Amino acid sequence: MVNKEQFYDQIRKALEDGNIRYYRNLVYIEREDYLDYVKEIINLFLKFKPDPSVAYGFVPWASGSKERMKTIKEYFSKFDDIDYANAEYYLGNTYDLVILDTVDNFQPINIGRLVDLARGGGLIIIYTNNLTKDKAFRTSILRNGLVLDEYEKRFKRKLYEHEGIFIVDANGYVSKPFSGNIMLKSEKKVPRNPVMPREIHELSLSEDQNRVIENFTYLLSGGQRALVLTAARGRGKSAATGLSIAGLIEKLRERKGKSVRVIVTAPSIANASQVMSFAKLGLEVLGEELSVKVSDTGHIKTLRGDYFKVEYVPPDAAVEDDGELLIVDEAAALGINYIDLALRAWKKVALVTTVHGYEGSNKAFLRYLRRLIESKRIRVKWINIEQPLRYANGDPIEKWLYDALLLDAEPSEPQYLNHTMIYEDVDKSELANDDIKLRAIYGIMVTAHYKNNPDDLMIMLDGVHHKIKAIRIGENSYVAACQIAEEGELSDNMVDIALKGGTFDGDLIPDRIIKHVRIKDFARLRGWRIVRIAVASELQDKGFGSELLKMIYEEAKDKGMDWVGSSFMSDQKVLNFWIKNGFAPVHISPKKNEKLGDYPVVVIRPISDIATKIVKISVYMLKEKLLNTLHDVYFNMNPEVVRLILKGSSVAHKTVDVNPILLDKTISFLQGVSPYESSADGIHMLTLKYFWDGERDWGLTQDEELVLIAKVIQGKPWNYVSTILNSNRTHIYELIYSAISKIMQKYYNLTADSKVGLTLKDVMSSQQYE
Repeated sequence: MVNKEQFYDQIRKALEDGNIRYYRNLVYIEREDYLDYVKEIINLFLKFKPDPSVAYGFVPWASGSKERMKTIKEYFSKFDDIDYANAEYYLGNTYDLVILDTVDNFQPINIGRLVDLARGGGLIIIYTNNLTKDKAFRTSILRNGLVLDEYEKRFKRKLYEHEGIFIVDANGYVSKPFSGNIMLKSEKKVPRNPVMPREIHELSLSEDQNRVIENFTYLLSGGQRALVLTAARGRGKSAATGLSIAGLIEKLRERKGKSVRVIVTAPSIANASQVMSFAKLGLEVLGEELSVKVSDTGHIKTLRGDYFKVEYVPPDAAVEDDGELLIVDEAAALGINYIDLALRAWKKVALVTTVHGYEGSNKAFLRYLRRLIESKRIRVKWINIEQPLRYANGDPIEKWLYDALLLDAEPSEPQYLNHTMIYEDVDKSELANDDIKLRAIYGIMVTAHYKNNPDDLMIMLDGVHHKIKAIRIGENSYVAACQIAEEGELSDNMVDIALKGGTFDGDLIPDRIIKHVRIKDFARLRGWRIVRIAVASELQDKGFGSELLKMIYEEAKDKGMDWVGSSFMSDQKVLNFWIKNGFAPVHISPKKNEKLGDYPVVVIRPISDIATKIVKISVYMLKEKLLNTLHDVYFNMNPEVVRLILKGSSVAHKTVDVNPILLDKTISFLQGVSPYESSADGIHMLTLKYFWDGERDWGLTQDEELVLIAKVIQGKPWNYVSTILNSNRTHIYELIYSAISKIMQKYYNLTADSKVGLTLKDVMSSQQYE
């Protein structure tokens, strides 16, 4: 503890040192009179930097928040007031001063997004009256009026543990000046004989960026090639990508002598804004005259010149588009299924993604991506940017942020694999206070799931209805972990809200069943929703996940639960895991989650008799919905995911009768007399008959099923179907032919040798006609 005068004196010295050594400092204020201290810190900072650029994060709809913002705004001329809900749109910006109002809401993702906008030599101010009282996000975790504060206690403890941090709270003043070493910022080094234009290299800010720009030339070589660029936030990967696009256009024009088209895609046009902006800068420096088309949100949509076009295209459309090069920014957010399609459809692809970012480590994504690329035998170059650009390497605030939010959580290496497995109900208070154990368990979760968010840890630690289960071998060697949310026993009012289309926090699976299956009885049941289940990466595919799932199911059964379920993005491998372990798909969201890049799926394994009956009905209704709307609502769903869902819903059976006129037309198709288009109605009905048959003891090949789903039911274009099967139209036609031949033979004993033509009696006896 220090007194107030010493406190401010040490902040002043820290700001001077931070400016010299290019690192950041942070002031945390937690007092009822917080605004007085915020003003004093601002005045101190203004003496150090008279006209700073400022980012101010707040909740604009909360009472009193706009008044606080306006009071603080008066101090500055360069001021961006940022609604936390729109913070992602500012991720490419850099500021001298970042101020976070956490009076109305303390949410980890906001801390992760906005703290990193401060540049070296800058300052971050986080202020609140109380870290736990009346906070919007924390209130959303309430269960029966209760919520824990394990996350907040750990967050405050981390403030005290790290340097470069100054704390003002009810207990007084704590000063922790940074005393560590900083790695000197590396100078940019333009290659002596660069392949890319020298003008592009001159625009870079680091040696790492120069290296990236040269490595992008890998995509100029022949054959199918992929380039994977990874970096933590603040490393300039989007800038380097945009500059590389400009350089590649120049090189491709020289080689091809014709117009060059580059497609840029990302989860949103805002995500791609930095890539597009730096592509524009690079093209302008190369002396290109270009026209710029901007979206309604003010982001660059198209860059067009006499012989080139760089265009942002939404993800689904980008896969079916064409050009010389596809750039996928924030690739992990779009999911491995999407990347699979992109690699099938395009010869030259650059995948750019964040590792150790605010959305999670993404190491699992890179592992899946490596497997995917290896399986396709595509030539690939992997590049990583290490050196931060916004601040010095060794910055104390980056170190604090990663520790406090566990952005770099890593599991410990499993030991004692010959010992007995122990199923553990993990104590959350103990876990929050034991960093080694927390990193081991949470590290398994974030490295096995590539779509993570700092909020996940807070939900896990603070939710009274969230439980943590794990398997360990020996004393502290964790091999698998699971987060469970207790759901169900809804009130009549909550049921009414769900039936009328309203939403409420928590109880995800009951909400989906009530909304889409409409059976109110499910609301009374109690269940465990598995939020995430994960196995240490080096032990995956060895049965540990299935073993943990079995233990959880048995415990749920012993405790009188009605069901165990889960909800997740429709990844093939994940979906297959659940179906293999006896869980049935009961719901697919009618809308794709744009941020996570896929359709959420709900699976359930029932325990009680009533749950078993409702799940059986739910499976039937899902199958009905899917087969009836694949051409419309689920047109963009991956056919391989559709196939797995239909496989998992085989218990749902319905007999489909096919009109003899359609059967006769299909014989003509088999005989080669009638083209596919003329017999498509008969082929469609036969396909529905096949997938509705839950009693058959035979099946088509995987490729035959995929082609029936993609072409016959979804109505995908021939070239798309060819892409997903890495084939051509002739082969796709042959697959349809072989599939329909088998279906006709099995159900009707009809073949290409059968006679065609019907009598009126044949038709009248099988169908009611007036």
